[in-house]
Amino acid sequence: MRLTSMALAVLSLAVLALPAAVSAQPNAAPGSVPGPDVSARVEQRLGRMHDALGITPAEEALWGQYAQATRANADGMGRAFAQRRAAIASMSATDNLQSMAAVAAQHAQNMQRLATTFGQLYAAMPPNQRKVADEVLRTPGERPKQ
Repeated sequence: MRLTSMALAVLSLAVLALPAAVSAQPNAAPGSVPGPDVSARVEQRLGRMHDALGITPAEEALWGQYAQATRANADGMGRAFAQRRAAIASMSATDNLQSMAAVAAQHAQNMQRLATTFGQLYAAMPPNQRKVADEVLRTPGERPKQ
């Protein structure tokens, strides 16, 4: 249970910023995926996390699964927000709430996918690396204390 809570807190690094980042793209076409700046931010976060965690060559395959899930989540959320933006002007109040609920449900599924893929990586880490992961995930957006 501790791993799931910790993983959800840290793994949100890549996903929690997406709604604001995707919404901040006012000229995005309906149904489009995140623009280069959102994709670049996801890649930057993944790179920082990879470095902070000290991913070893033996862990690269598991890291790759987590990174791919992160990218897929960003793309999916980008499309969800673009569709919502395209339709919001004509939505009724109940349609608006249903749209928000659908986005929230997608976000929850995305977080579960991240928790699962990161959990597999975490299980493969030696204890000293897990301590680093615990710190990295405990302090989203910050570097672990050395």
